[in-house]
Amino acid sequence: MTDIAKSPALGIFWAAVSVFCWGTLFPAVSFLLKRGNVDCYTMAQVRFLTAGVCMLAMVTLKERRSPWRGLSAGDFLHLAAQSIFAAAMSGLLFFGQSFGIPVVNASMLEAEAPILIFLLSIFILKEKPNFLQTLGLLLGFAGSMLVLRAIGKEGIAITSINFGDAMVFAGATSWAFYTVLANRTIKKLGGLLYTAWSVLFAGIWILLFQIAFRFHLSYPVEWADIAATFYLGLIPTALAFFAWNNAQYYISPGLLGISGYFTPMLTALLGWLCFGEEVTLFQVAGMILVVGAALIEPEISALLCRKKKLSLSGSQAK
Repeated sequence: MTDIAKSPALGIFWAAVSVFCWGTLFPAVSFLLKRGNVDCYTMAQVRFLTAGVCMLAMVTLKERRSPWRGLSAGDFLHLAAQSIFAAAMSGLLFFGQSFGIPVVNASMLEAEAPILIFLLSIFILKEKPNFLQTLGLLLGFAGSMLVLRAIGKEGIAITSINFGDAMVFAGATSWAFYTVLANRTIKKLGGLLYTAWSVLFAGIWILLFQIAFRFHLSYPVEWADIAATFYLGLIPTALAFFAWNNAQYYISPGLLGISGYFTPMLTALLGWLCFGEEVTLFQVAGMILVVGAALIEPEISALLCRKKKLSLSGSQAK
């Protein structure tokens, strides 16, 4: 019996942790960008490097061994190659936003990525989706579009598509490739070690990109910027990436992709709770669709059925 069969609940837990952590990403990023002391590429670079260094230190302390022990040249090649997609996701998203596209257009990465993960898992990992999985994915996409305000009472908010939108789509594609290609490597190395090395390599790739194009490196020097950047490295990067990658031990990439629809939902709720931002009825309807999409997903519905049977058998025993 595989880990996936044994404990889907654990995979769902880790997916939920990643969603919660990424839900806090945009408030922290907005805080840094509004201060204007750290450019977006350096912010991404430091975010990944901080996460990688901290996680490799954790591996060393936890396992009492060097984090490179037991890794072959092939393992490092896979880690370095797959981390390019994590770095590209961040770089392409920022590059797309630099063309002045509306926020709703940039947010489409969160709606596009689950569908791309679903499709790539079919072609690369040979996953065999069923009707309910496909329906759940489509419902989640529709709900995400409402939550992101891409669709509202005024109709479709995306009124034009340009090169910036193509870069955002390329970013979503990169994230999908990172998720799907990581699947087999994670099952060999473990979620913690894989995440530690892959985010470190992602930070190095972004640094090399900045040097190659002679971008100015504006590192955080004020305490508020340092604290916010350190938070980005620990929570929406180290913990979020570890939880996302570790979930692949227990659930399919298709289900993991659907969990990504909860990120914009959580972001909207945090904006409402923390900053008093309006949550419209269309967004509430979208949240209901996203939750419904998760509930009809076969792995989740099967888990809920087992929990219900155990609860009923326990009640009858009493």
